[in-house]
Amino acid sequence: MTVGANVDTGAGDRPLSGITVIETSSFLTGPFAAMMLSDLGADIIKVEPPGGDGFRRFGHNRDGYGASWTSANRGKRSIVIDLKSEAGVARLKKLLSTADVLMENWRPRVAGKLGLGHDVLSKVNPRLIRLSITGFGDSGPLVDAPAFDSLIQGRTGIIAAEGRNGDPAVTPFNMVDKVTGAFAAQAVLAALYERERTGRGGHVKLPMLDTLGYFNFPDMFQHRTFDGDTSDWKPPASQVMKTSDGHVVISPANGQQMSKTLEAIDRLEWKDEFKQIRDPVAMANEFFRRVGEVMATKPTDYWLKRFVELDVPGGPVLSLDEYLNDAQVEHNGVFEVINSNIGPLRTARYPATFDGRRLGARSGPPAIGEHDNEIEPVAVEGAS
Repeated sequence: MTVGANVDTGAGDRPLSGITVIETSSFLTGPFAAMMLSDLGADIIKVEPPGGDGFRRFGHNRDGYGASWTSANRGKRSIVIDLKSEAGVARLKKLLSTADVLMENWRPRVAGKLGLGHDVLSKVNPRLIRLSITGFGDSGPLVDAPAFDSLIQGRTGIIAAEGRNGDPAVTPFNMVDKVTGAFAAQAVLAALYERERTGRGGHVKLPMLDTLGYFNFPDMFQHRTFDGDTSDWKPPASQVMKTSDGHVVISPANGQQMSKTLEAIDRLEWKDEFKQIRDPVAMANEFFRRVGEVMATKPTDYWLKRFVELDVPGGPVLSLDEYLNDAQVEHNGVFEVINSNIGPLRTARYPATFDGRRLGARSGPPAIGEHDNEIEPVAVEGAS
């Protein structure tokens, strides 16, 4: 869809208008977080090395702009700074002297080697908030280990838990990077609020390892929540049901909804049998197995209409393109098409609305160093 009348795509007043963020990060964690802050109104100045961010051309791309990079770096301004030179480091310090936030995902010892340790930057700008995204933290046995999405999945139980029939499986679509990016944006917002109370900046550290522990714990670690519990982890029953011509997903979450499901498939007589199964995991597995056998006998449309009639939590299994064209997605204005220097781009707006305002992408992705001449850092004493 094209941009609607109630979608704010300009640089007008937004929740973070007036906040300046310097982003030196690459790959997806930091850039995704900074993109979110851009949607909320912050001015994001992306610092790229000579030749540009190495992730720019990664994967599916058009004219040298990778699709993932494009989506995570829209709404930003680009400036080229060579941080391997003294002049480049001095220039970054000048940028940071008037900035609110620095977002970086360097390995832990990189900042110190560059002369950009927090002790140095806190003197350049005492109000600066620094967010450092790392794989495993800045100390410990894995401090220097490489950290990528799938590697963190492997270390946090995700790959083992995703597996079926004894075969581990990676969750696709860079889930770890995006979750970490979302937490990074949240941490920056909290730090900005704290600064309003104290007047001081600070150093926020966000390891991917810790982030996924926090994110996964409520459900994936149910069998380790109660101290002393040594139960085996049991994969949940599949909620995807085959039909005679496709698939449907169902999600009955309580006894009443399970009863409605049994009514929808004309098997209410099973209700008492399920009540006799005391182990809730075993009961759920048997419930979905039996329901699945019945649903395989009729087409998808039949079941979807039946579920609507009886208020059963169920829905279609859409493809990516079907989701893009879904009537509710269209109604909500989830996606907009904007103009950019590489042509029309489909973008996803920020999901929250503010007093009815939908915050769309403010611009497409920048060319390498596109804003070099536009960004004029103000010198600060001792910055060089």
